[in-house]
Amino acid sequence: MFRRPIELRVDRDSVAMGDDVVSHARSMTVPRGTLLSAALERSSPAIRSPGWSWVAVVDSEVAAVWSVDHGVQLLVEDRKFTRGPVDIHFRYFVQIDPAWLHRRLAEGARANRRELEVEYAPIAREKHRAELRRREREIDERLLSPECIEALRHYGAEITLHADIACDVIHEGETWAVRRADTMFQVFRGPGGPIASIRPHDLGESWLVTMIGSVVRVGTGQAALPEAVQLPGLELTRSAGRWVSHGATVVQVRSDHQADAARLAYGRSITEVRTLLEA
Repeated sequence: MFRRPIELRVDRDSVAMGDDVVSHARSMTVPRGTLLSAALERSSPAIRSPGWSWVAVVDSEVAAVWSVDHGVQLLVEDRKFTRGPVDIHFRYFVQIDPAWLHRRLAEGARANRRELEVEYAPIAREKHRAELRRREREIDERLLSPECIEALRHYGAEITLHADIACDVIHEGETWAVRRADTMFQVFRGPGGPIASIRPHDLGESWLVTMIGSVVRVGTGQAALPEAVQLPGLELTRSAGRWVSHGATVVQVRSDHQADAARLAYGRSITEVRTLLEA
């Protein structure tokens, strides 16, 4: 007797802006008697990035965690599909460690992404910090040039971490975290997003030295920045609460002072910036 296959109606969350332009809903079939675990593996998301976690909800039941790293990790007893259709939705749980996520859900935690993100955040920060320390030990390349490091130390900064993609600087009790994001030079100060995203890298270094140097100038009773002729080539306009550039050079900063620092640093080497700051 002919046995009709089981229809799987599969969908997944979007992972970023633009990913939701096209629907991810699709339909597929599996032979009657296929195990739940096999069906989930076969219907798993096409986005396959290590460290990304997906929670599989099958007919409204939280059934498994799926990831490239570990495949299907069931939260319910494996079973054969004998009737359909079966609705499968893969919920995106960002870069929460898949093994940790599976353990917490198996322990009875709710499949609430926001709650689990908050719980996992300290673990994620520690893992990221450990990875940066590993890179600092094992990779010779450094993010900032020796000239930049010397200038920062000249202004009283302490370098607490320096790897190929990251440098942490403490100046007057405040941490400045410098990161490489693809081709962008990004600077973070405190929680939240970057206060500056700059390209090319050399301009980012000159801007950072200008910013740290301006703190020193204020501490000695001077104006934050010296009067200096702005070199041609950088145009900044205010847009949506930020200063942004136009053209090949990329500058995105938050405050008027940060924009003024970019104007002073543009087209100047670190040595030239220091000469102006210390005049």
